[in-house]
Amino acid sequence: MMNFNDRLKPNTEFIIYRPTRLCTHHLDVINELYLPLINAEASMVYIYMNESASHYEPLAVRFHREIMDEFGMALSKFSGELEKLEAIGLIRTFVSNEDHDDLFIYEVLLPLSPEAFFKDPMLSLYLYNTVGPDAYRKKKERLIYPAMPENISEVTRKFTEVFTSGSAEGFSVPQESFRKENHSFGPNMDLDDFDFDVLYTHLKGTKIDRAFFTKEVRMLIVKLSALFSLNAYDVKQILLSSTTQYAGIDKEQLKYEARRYYQKENGSRLPKLRKGDEPPENEGGGSSYIDSLENINPLDRLNDIRGFSPSEQDLKLVTDIIAKTALPNGVINLLLEYVYQQKQGDLNYPYTMKIAKDWEQKGIMSAKDAYQSIMDFRQQKKNASQRAAQKYSYRERQGERRPSWMSGGQQKENRKHKTDSKEKTEDQTPQKTAKDDPELQKMIEEFRKSR
Repeated sequence: MMNFNDRLKPNTEFIIYRPTRLCTHHLDVINELYLPLINAEASMVYIYMNESASHYEPLAVRFHREIMDEFGMALSKFSGELEKLEAIGLIRTFVSNEDHDDLFIYEVLLPLSPEAFFKDPMLSLYLYNTVGPDAYRKKKERLIYPAMPENISEVTRKFTEVFTSGSAEGFSVPQESFRKENHSFGPNMDLDDFDFDVLYTHLKGTKIDRAFFTKEVRMLIVKLSALFSLNAYDVKQILLSSTTQYAGIDKEQLKYEARRYYQKENGSRLPKLRKGDEPPENEGGGSSYIDSLENINPLDRLNDIRGFSPSEQDLKLVTDIIAKTALPNGVINLLLEYVYQQKQGDLNYPYTMKIAKDWEQKGIMSAKDAYQSIMDFRQQKKNASQRAAQKYSYRERQGERRPSWMSGGQQKENRKHKTDSKEKTEDQTPQKTAKDDPELQKMIEEFRKSR
């Protein structure tokens, strides 16, 4: 990779290669989808490169001091913003191979279409985690266009039904390069960014045939491995859950399994876009799925849960919780999700209101506190079950004695294990975390899929 500090100077020449101009709908995509990921300064550099090219002849040679003057920006700062544009797939940078010729060529690419952006596993998830579920849904709604009406037949006339061919004398097919829409391909990644040879070694003896790995599937694996920090072994595990012997690799299932695998190891947190030289955020802070519940209206969350068709009883329940308790939005949202999972989709009114009153009396005022209350309750139930199992074990039932030959030499070891367990319980009660509770993780995953 080129070193900008060595090659980039105020008098270094550059050319902008831009076959076509940005249109209004392209700017909408930049503002709605790209800007939250690359920030305003990088977005302005991109727009400037597009628009300023209109004031020059195609491939006009310019100097970098122009950018410094226009933005009041040091070249080191410019190179940092340029790196974001390159990485996200909006600009490609080339340098002249001629000796003593420091010339940069910036190829400006059009942004992805909204459909391609939202279907890209990296960009869509980074946007979701950056702006939150409510803003993400609104952005998607603003860029959606309705489908054609159903039950219609096309009656468009063919060319040959309207026109007749003429003489082709003296005509030849042009060879020139014409203006064209030079679209982005998404994040700038290569197939070499993932070691498929190691993956294929891991897959030996499985049902997954190498013929399933089309270029599209391999690029998806590259993106998922970068997005979720997956190694070859991790990818093998998600492929085993995403592949059938006859249908091959299901790309949508692959994305879902990769996200679930990541969250199994990282709780409810989702990966967030940051530059390589930026320090990672504190795991205990920042935005998370539970944090995001604080910014959602409970009626909106109910709509998401019920597929925008809540019943009158559902609406009465949420309205009563809001009116009759002092619980904030985040607590109500987590309560709805918890009850929905516990009751297999039934938002039982008495059950839900009882928990709401209990949480209010306990002073639970955040989704995190509500989450911890659920974790504590589960731990209490588990401890109670363990005590009951010990109390009523077959060894302690009156009149039932286990033959010594069934225990062998393990009785002494069992007594030692029981003593060690008791001492561990008395000395230290391990704190349960989100990763230790697969049932609660399942609850969170069910509702994340409903967005």
